Amino acid sequence: MRRLTIAASMLLCLYLSSPTFAQTTNATVGGTVSDASGALIPGVEITATNTQTGIVNKTLTNESGAYQFASLQSGSYRFTAELAGFQTRVSETVLGVSQQVRLNFTLQVGSLATEVNVTETADSVLATTSSSVAPARTASSGPPVMTFSFLAKSPIG
Repeated sequence: MRRLTIAASMLLCLYLSSPTFAQTTNATVGGTVSDASGALIPGVEITATNTQTGIVNKTLTNESGAYQFASLQSGSYRFTAELAGFQTRVSETVLGVSQQVRLNFTLQVGSLATEVNVTETADSVLATTSSSVAPARTASSGPPVMTFSFLAKSPIG
């Protein structure tokens, strides 16, 4: 009788712990992000998009350039690594049940093209021979311009 009680208790424990096993079916994805020289890059946004469901998960690399998605459903994914000043990297993979994947990215420096255009109109040039102040521009009178008022003083007197 004692053996039957022990066997029944063990079966009951196994039966009650079975939902715990169901929680581990999700995949884990992690890795590092580095530049072309091998230096690890913090602050990179990593996006995991399930291409079948459209579910999007995002995380940032830590100070060591590492990231981790602890629980992704199995399926097809598109991973992107993005940071200003670097080219975006994309990787596509299929995640299986309870699979652990290491996915490292190497980012290449992107082209930074910054163009600054300064436009000055002839009527907004500072008049140094007069002490009058021009009226301030409004949104309806043209493009926004910063206006500074100066009182010009003649150096001769």
